[in-house]
Amino acid sequence: MMVTVIALAIEEKDKHKVIAKLNEQVQELAKDVSYYENLREKEKTQVAFRQFKDSVFKLKYPDFSEIIKIVFSKSKKYGFNPYLVMAVIQVESAFDPYAVSTAGAYGLMQVNYSVWKDQLKIDFNRIFEKEYNIDLGLRILKHYYDGNAGNLFMALFRYNNGYKYNNTRYSGKVIATSFYAHRNKAEKVANQQKNLQI
Repeated sequence: MMVTVIALAIEEKDKHKVIAKLNEQVQELAKDVSYYENLREKEKTQVAFRQFKDSVFKLKYPDFSEIIKIVFSKSKKYGFNPYLVMAVIQVESAFDPYAVSTAGAYGLMQVNYSVWKDQLKIDFNRIFEKEYNIDLGLRILKHYYDGNAGNLFMALFRYNNGYKYNNTRYSGKVIATSFYAHRNKAEKVANQQKNLQI
């Protein structure tokens, strides 16, 4: 009988240890759940803020907002970083869709109509349309990029000069923009995230 009582006492003690361990695990899980709920709330707040910020930006700057949307889409189509394209547009036209240069270049990307009209079959009546102009400009940039074996600086040089002029300052102007600087930061972050996934 004494052996049974001792065995029951040990069994009871073991049950208390198991229950205590389970309670510890429940408390840890509760902390984890609380942490992730707080994280989810922060993310919801950040998403709501981004949506608000985007809406306000679109209301205040509808033309610029449209340019951003087009640049993002067309950049992906032609394989360029969208920040690079924003830098080119800033240098070329300062985001004026109706910009005209003395050399006969038009629109956001300053497409030289007389040089490219036949090769790209440019519809002059559409040259100031944001999407059309950006598409033309990126086709030209892609032409020079591919023709210079993927050398971006030579592609930028040719985009501004063609084969006729020698303005060596153009690439430097593009690189000096805050858009280009952000391109470098964004690519660095993307590379770091890629390395973490490997």
